[in-house]
Amino acid sequence: MIWPVLLIIPFIISFYYYKRNWRPYIPSFFSKKELIRIGHRGAPLLAHENTVSSFIKAVEADIDGIELDVQISSDKQLIVYHDWICETLIGPVKYIVKTPYSELKKIRFNNKKINKIPLFTEVLDVLPENYIKIIEIKSKSVFDTDIEKNTLDILKKYNITDSTIISSFNPFVIRRVRKLNPNIQTAYLWTKNNPQFIINSPLWSWWCKPDGFHADINYLDADMVKWVRQKKMTLLGYTILTQEQLIKAHELGLDGIIMNDPYLNYGE
Repeated sequence: MIWPVLLIIPFIISFYYYKRNWRPYIPSFFSKKELIRIGHRGAPLLAHENTVSSFIKAVEADIDGIELDVQISSDKQLIVYHDWICETLIGPVKYIVKTPYSELKKIRFNNKKINKIPLFTEVLDVLPENYIKIIEIKSKSVFDTDIEKNTLDILKKYNITDSTIISSFNPFVIRRVRKLNPNIQTAYLWTKNNPQFIINSPLWSWWCKPDGFHADINYLDADMVKWVRQKKMTLLGYTILTQEQLIKAHELGLDGIIMNDPYLNYGE
């Protein structure tokens, strides 16, 4: 009978250690006590998503911040693009991680010269210093690919770590970011729709210990909100497309929303 007890004790000790050392930090920009409004990939209803033009439109709309996707090219350049591959009407399909930026920067969307894949630094150059920036690091790897270090190095160079949140669906990314810089805000992304990993659960939060939890608005409910609040994490919902979803976010008491239309409101 003693063996089961001996096996359980290390688990209890580990659980206590993780809980004791997981103390999410709430940054000052969440102290407004109202929904923080974040532009999803800029302002995609006003300009092509994840382009410099889209982020400028978001800033002009006077919302609180923007969300963008960062990936790493084959030559270790940080680029802003959402999908793993780039499909265009002209030329072959480009796998972002296997393509140098010298090739990626030639791509144009909707046949418009301004619709190109920007470097991460090109986007940061058009954003106000204290503007909230949610940087989703896109990586399927459980191993270190340098994307976290490169991202943090750029944020440090621009001196904007205090206004930045690093998010990812990949808990290994969040864990590495926290190890490299435990003072920067992090958030674990979660959805039931097309998960990145076979094992897809909010419980990854126990392992990567983020400061925030960013969840698909379609799968958020009162029980999930209660669980997040018990962990003292901040909570954002994405992607807000309709007034109904906006009202739901407000009624659930979320800290913020990530939205496509920066001018979306509650209506009459």
